[in-house]
Amino acid sequence: MAIGTTNSNLYQFDLLDGPRLRMVRIDVTGLAAGNNAVPHGLKDQNGSGVAPKSVGIEPTSNNNFWEYQAADATNIYVGAGAGGGTTAAIYVEG
Repeated sequence: MAIGTTNSNLYQFDLLDGPRLRMVRIDVTGLAAGNNAVPHGLKDQNGSGVAPKSVGIEPTSNNNFWEYQAADATNIYVGAGAGGGTTAAIYVEG
């Protein structure tokens, strides 16, 4: 099953002395047991991808999820247990 994502902006604002801050909820379906790369879509004012400052994973199905390596400017790296649940909500700020 392919990974499906739906992004919802929770907030976005520009700091006077720095970059734009944005919090996004990513509803993810189709996570396979083991390691998964989930695109987050965070971009700066110039349209370049940025690595999230924080990542939170909220299970929305009966399974275990974890971040197996640090997120980069394109993806969040989520591990999933062997249980039957394949959905989670991921919160990223960047």
